[in-house]
Amino acid sequence: MISVCIATFNGEKYIKDQLLSILSQLSDEDEVIISDDGSKDKTLDIVNGLSDRRIHIYKHEKNQSLYNKYLSAFYFSSYNFENAISKAKGDVVYLADQDDIWSADRIKRTLPYFNKYDFLMCNYAIIDACGNVVNKKYLHSNPIGGNLIWNLWKIPFRGCCMAFKRDVLAKTVPFPRNCINHDIWIGLLLTHKGYKCKFVDEPLHFYRDHTTNVSSVVGKSPNPLYFKIWYRLRFLFQVLSFKSK
Repeated sequence: MISVCIATFNGEKYIKDQLLSILSQLSDEDEVIISDDGSKDKTLDIVNGLSDRRIHIYKHEKNQSLYNKYLSAFYFSSYNFENAISKAKGDVVYLADQDDIWSADRIKRTLPYFNKYDFLMCNYAIIDACGNVVNKKYLHSNPIGGNLIWNLWKIPFRGCCMAFKRDVLAKTVPFPRNCINHDIWIGLLLTHKGYKCKFVDEPLHFYRDHTTNVSSVVGKSPNPLYFKIWYRLRFLFQVLSFKSK
């Protein structure tokens, strides 16, 4: 059984296209877990309108004690994903963003790797807000290193391109308090703990680059140097001190 976990918030513009690209390659026994962070638009109406019994919607209540002028969007997104992950029942769990599109054969091309590996990340193409491909293959080599310091320096993990054995993903929860990015946390912790990761060089994901992304994977980060140092040190401390329940 496969679970696909999506954290949604005001995603009405693209959520239908994303879901259709996913549902078309799932079996009747698979599931899509949607954790919604209080969308005020038509996101849930669109999802319900698909009338697909494989879709399960859960409401997530934001932890307002985590409100921060600059970081709230990151915190809320991370814990929204944590809520979705906690509901997954599949043996393999894929993470998905609300505004991207999957390659039509993504599951077929990646699922066999779980006979040997604990988790994987596929390469991706870049599309614009209208769905036009602007970069057919973003990564030119495997960005994931074999040690914590390398991965802290490079920050190579892209949750929307990742999938995991569920029992391995369960090792990463509960997320630490003030978790800035769920995918960075999961990737750093699992590689540090020695779980086997496969990088799939073939682009099997279409990442939509537009002005409303919570975080961007395209181009140079706009964050100031002090912030880059601060959050890397925070992740270092969180990974080294984490004890899974």
